[in-house]
Amino acid sequence: MRKDIFKDCLVLYPESVWNKTLDDLRSRLSPWNEEQQELLRQFVLDAETLEMDTNGRILISKRYLQMVDIASEIRFVGMMDTIEIWAKRKLEQSQMLPENFKKGIEKWMSL
Repeated sequence: MRKDIFKDCLVLYPESVWNKTLDDLRSRLSPWNEEQQELLRQFVLDAETLEMDTNGRILISKRYLQMVDIASEIRFVGMMDTIEIWAKRKLEQSQMLPENFKKGIEKWMSL
């Protein structure tokens, strides 16, 4: 799990997806470029491995809850091969207007 790069939510990665993401980053970033290594370091520094308990629950540390301002109500959003964890009110604030959603779908899906 790590904080999302663009939005105030947490992202849960299955281990195989996390490993593929890291492989992709490593293939694009040079170990001989200081700026690129800083990017990779920051990406992995903000990550934490989570373990499920015997009831299938995960415990999210206060550090991560504070990063994305989760206090009580949360929403889970399946995003392709990851799961986002949002504070309910933040997710509601970040939703697109229906007309903008329609225009975006038309634009990107008609390519």
